[in-house]
Amino acid sequence: MSDNVQKTARRSRSLLKFIWGALPLAVLLLIIVILSGAIDSKNDKLEAIKTGISELKAKRLAMDRMDEVVRIITRSEDVGHAADRLADALNLTDDQAKAIIHQPIGSLVASGREKLDRQIAFLEKQIAENKLDVLEPPPDVNVVVLKLNQQPIRERINLPGIVEPWVKFNIVAEVRGEVTEKRIEKGTSVNAGDIIAVLDTEDYEIALQAAKASYDTALASKQRLEKLYKEQLASRSQLDDITAQVEQFRAQMDSAALNLKRCTIRSPISGIINNLYIDRGQYVKISDPIAEVLQMDKVKVIVGIPESDVRAVGNVDEFEVMFDALDGRVFTARKYFLSRASDPMARLYNLELRIENPKGEILPDMFARVDIVKQEKANALAVPLYSIITLDNEKTVYVVDDQVVGSRTVKTGIQEGWRIEITEGLEAGEQVVVVGHRSLSDGQTVNVVKSILGMEELAN
Repeated sequence: MSDNVQKTARRSRSLLKFIWGALPLAVLLLIIVILSGAIDSKNDKLEAIKTGISELKAKRLAMDRMDEVVRIITRSEDVGHAADRLADALNLTDDQAKAIIHQPIGSLVASGREKLDRQIAFLEKQIAENKLDVLEPPPDVNVVVLKLNQQPIRERINLPGIVEPWVKFNIVAEVRGEVTEKRIEKGTSVNAGDIIAVLDTEDYEIALQAAKASYDTALASKQRLEKLYKEQLASRSQLDDITAQVEQFRAQMDSAALNLKRCTIRSPISGIINNLYIDRGQYVKISDPIAEVLQMDKVKVIVGIPESDVRAVGNVDEFEVMFDALDGRVFTARKYFLSRASDPMARLYNLELRIENPKGEILPDMFARVDIVKQEKANALAVPLYSIITLDNEKTVYVVDDQVVGSRTVKTGIQEGWRIEITEGLEAGEQVVVVGHRSLSDGQTVNVVKSILGMEELAN
């Protein structure tokens, strides 16, 4: 029995020695695993901090050029377009540009510059001193709020148009002959009835004289026969024959007089000679082109209206038309005609607008932009489109009350540019966060750095 106990004791001592000898190796392996994870974590933190610094520097650059950033954002078609334009304008990476768009733009106000510089300096110091585990307390959130008030809002569409003259008249020769006079030149303004050119009249004067002589002879014969008929010395048939001859020669005389008159070519309308196709000494035939006259005291603007907007446009009588060629000047136009059939190729309905053009500034074939107000609400609450975020498939805005924010679910209506109508969820007088809202949560305390009544104040 004692032998067994001794054997067991020897085995236990051997096992204990093995475990004690292997223990340092196991501990070393455990330390290596822990250090490996720490190194990975440290590298991840380093990259995250570097990324953060990059985005903060982009934000600081955007702050320095805030007017340009606001202009780009408000004139862009969508968020992606705005990010692309910011990247090009400020020489940023795509990630930096997106950070400016999606993070609080309100931090671009001048009052946040000092805090932003401190954040950048702190993070750079963390990297320099290799203290990546030290975290700065989260900074206060600066926001810009819009105090809601009732304002008009319009649902608009903006479509391209082309200018046409009110009347384009092509003058052609009505008789043949040589051009003996050319009274005007191309580009000349004319009034209705002004002489453009004169054709050789000699042949037509001779024809008129011959026709008149025949008419006078026939008329004298008729007068003699009428006296003879009354004295019953001539028959009724003789009188009828001479009467027919008188009418025939009268028609020939009138025709000759008309042809002579047509040798003098006149403008049928007031306008501008846009083209002149003749010169002195040139021989023209009937229907040969003489000149093209444009009536320009008023003009038409032709606009293609999509099928979906025809009904709304049909109820509009007044339009605003802008011309880039005239330094962006805007003219008021009136509806003249809306086609009842669409172009079979483009599926657009032609809308013709009338613009008074007494100075002749608007020229044919100019490109125009036509602003059409489909509907208008005089007293509406509206917020910037980008102040609305989607939470749980609901449109949401943040409202500030006594420096504390709360989320509101809203419903929207018509849109005008970057402004969108709020039909439910907000009331006049409330303060909606329009810049800085993407980093907020319910119940968070914020620092209102600016309160505005309109988005145009952000650029000031």
